[in-house]
Amino acid sequence: MIISNTINDFFNNFHLNELSLKTYYEKYRSELQHAEQDMQYLNDNLSTTLSKLETDTAKILKINTKLVHIVFDVRLQFLKQYDAYLKPDIFFLIGAYKQDAMIKTEEIPHVYFFIESLCQHYDDLYDTIAYHFTKLFLSHLMQLNATNESAITYINADVSLLEEAVTLHILKSLNLTYPYTTTHDFQLIQNLETKLSEQFQTESLIKLFIENDHLETLKKYS
Repeated sequence: MIISNTINDFFNNFHLNELSLKTYYEKYRSELQHAEQDMQYLNDNLSTTLSKLETDTAKILKINTKLVHIVFDVRLQFLKQYDAYLKPDIFFLIGAYKQDAMIKTEEIPHVYFFIESLCQHYDDLYDTIAYHFTKLFLSHLMQLNATNESAITYINADVSLLEEAVTLHILKSLNLTYPYTTTHDFQLIQNLETKLSEQFQTESLIKLFIENDHLETLKKYS
């Protein structure tokens, strides 16, 4: 497990102008592309991103001082609660305010956190980091169960709905809050999680999620 913090590099060695931000993107092209960031989009939106960065600099610097501690604390929670030793390679990057994080589940999983976007979760930063580690946890379990061909089945939005409901349930088991309550489908996620919680304990629900076809599970329990 490595933690690569490019935020310190940016604020120590770059400047808040278009040329400098473009140079930063080029320096970390490999990481950004692996995180599925569109380099053309990043470069086309330099001006907009810079304007927001200028406003958010103070928050970014404060978040930057907390992230490593939060990451290790969240990992410890999963180790204690679920005996799961999550050790992804972690990268803190500056993107273009499009997403908070990207998880790449490979032999060595990678988690990319986009610190400029995390400013939108300044008040629930811990919950947001925990949310993405929950997704990593589920991906890890599904990879371990990959001999079941139906285990990794991301077909449509309904399947994603099930994953979000299980994610919500796990966060609640850790006494944490789901950080995306303003999304249009949160009520559906919450309703599904409530139904599942009435019928399953956490461990049984996780087992149901990783070992069964997701569409069939939705048909049965929605």
